[in-house]
Amino acid sequence: MIRSAEASVRMVNEELIEARIREMNDAMGLLKRITSTGFEDLSIYERLSLRYLVIQLVEAASGICLHVLMDAYNERAEGYPECFIRLGEKGFMPEGLARRLALAARLRNLLVHRYWTIDDRKVYESVRRGLRDFEDFLRYVRDFLKKRG
Repeated sequence: MIRSAEASVRMVNEELIEARIREMNDAMGLLKRITSTGFEDLSIYERLSLRYLVIQLVEAASGICLHVLMDAYNERAEGYPECFIRLGEKGFMPEGLARRLALAARLRNLLVHRYWTIDDRKVYESVRRGLRDFEDFLRYVRDFLKKRG
């Protein structure tokens, strides 16, 4: 049975989304704290924490993305990057933001699957430039939840 987007929106699990939002906010807070220090002054533990927190942040945002894509649009994505792209195409968020979030998801994939090739300075710079994108994504999620409520 194919569901309309309007009917499907009612099936969105707000508790799941709110839990992922809390995870995102926790990760973003820690990432902001770590990146408030210059890269050269970071300890090896802080550099490794950056990696883990990026993974946590992207996975929480992707969890929201996959849930909204399925329950609001009755569609699945092949992976995290595609999910953000698809929500951008659906008008959930601007396509430029969707592309940047897809890049962050690809970074997450590198951190998980090819961690030995990672340049921590590039991760640091990516976090400093990209945290705003996740804050913007949360605004679109909040708007989505308000509209359905």
